[in-house]
Amino acid sequence: MKTYNNIFVQVADFENLMLAHKHACKGKRTRDEVLVFEQKKAEYCIILKNRLEKQTYKVGAYRIFWIRRPVLRMAMALHYPDRVVQWGIYQIVFPIFDKGFIPDSYACRKGKGAHAALDHLQYWMRQADRGGPAYTLKLDVSKYFYRIDHEILLRIIGKKITDPRMMWLFRVILHSDQTKFGLPEGMSADEVPPECRLEDVGVPIGNLTSQMFANIYLDTLDQFVKHTLHIHWYIRYMDDIIIVGHDKQELARIRDEIGAFLRRELNLALNRKTSIQPLKQGVEFVGMKVWPTHRRLRHATIRGIKLRLSQVLAEYEEGKITEESVERTIGSYRGVLSHCECMSLRHKLNQTYGKFYEIKKERGKKEHGNQDVQFEEGWEDLSGTLLSG
Repeated sequence: MKTYNNIFVQVADFENLMLAHKHACKGKRTRDEVLVFEQKKAEYCIILKNRLEKQTYKVGAYRIFWIRRPVLRMAMALHYPDRVVQWGIYQIVFPIFDKGFIPDSYACRKGKGAHAALDHLQYWMRQADRGGPAYTLKLDVSKYFYRIDHEILLRIIGKKITDPRMMWLFRVILHSDQTKFGLPEGMSADEVPPECRLEDVGVPIGNLTSQMFANIYLDTLDQFVKHTLHIHWYIRYMDDIIIVGHDKQELARIRDEIGAFLRRELNLALNRKTSIQPLKQGVEFVGMKVWPTHRRLRHATIRGIKLRLSQVLAEYEEGKITEESVERTIGSYRGVLSHCECMSLRHKLNQTYGKFYEIKKERGKKEHGNQDVQFEEGWEDLSGTLLSG
């Protein structure tokens, strides 16, 4: 195995940090902290460089917020200079590990992603379906991000990166002085008060390095599945794992072997959502229900989309957000709907979205003395077609 012992110099390099700022500010250029950094970006990058090289760098306090879909999760956001450092690390370190990942790992990788993972899983399901009765084994790791063991992770990373200063920086990020990330086994984030969270396990959901750490951690499982268990129909998107097979008992044996491996090597456990189902019943994967012939959004996702769209239109009607914000929201949903079969949902969303044009028209009349307003060609017709495929 090739090792790397001069990584830290590249991470702390001024040009690398300037490029990290360029990536970190995408989509966030109007935020106050980004504007402040941008005004003196060279000066701030030099400060970060000096703190890294002198090993005085510390991660600032996290802002904690809650994500309620698809399940309740505690997420954390860093101050902007810390996000620049995270990008500086990611740009140098992730490519080292990425080239060793198996092709069937799809999360947070260039040229991969959720839609590619869904396409490939569906292709395999069709292959299996032609060979007779088949089953899917869905593996669900319990509280994955909250249970990543720091010392095990550092040991895995240390097999490739032997640079002491780089390992120091990894420890600084993992062992935050301000915030503990870990949860006791079997407990949810909302059940554990901050003072009872664990400091030796867990990575903060929302960090760029957390995505990298999470992929590196479960690559150990990928290698075991491929090179020891020799499983072909295996696909992973972060901690969302599916195995397809024709023998239900064999899949149960594989489930038990993987469960034992996770406990023994990674200090992780499978939860009760782990299941074996007939292929024709479909399987949930990266937010969708997938069958060999088609795919649909999960019911919880559909409810979330309807609720969010209604909220966005209400905020627009009250003048809290702009027309462009509504269009961005609709654009994101249109992208999601283009990858699944959901004609009924498209119709319902179009009905809701049609209200946007009514609001726009009424607002235009008020601005022009209650006269009819001529919108751009095709504006009113879009309400019935915007969300169509």
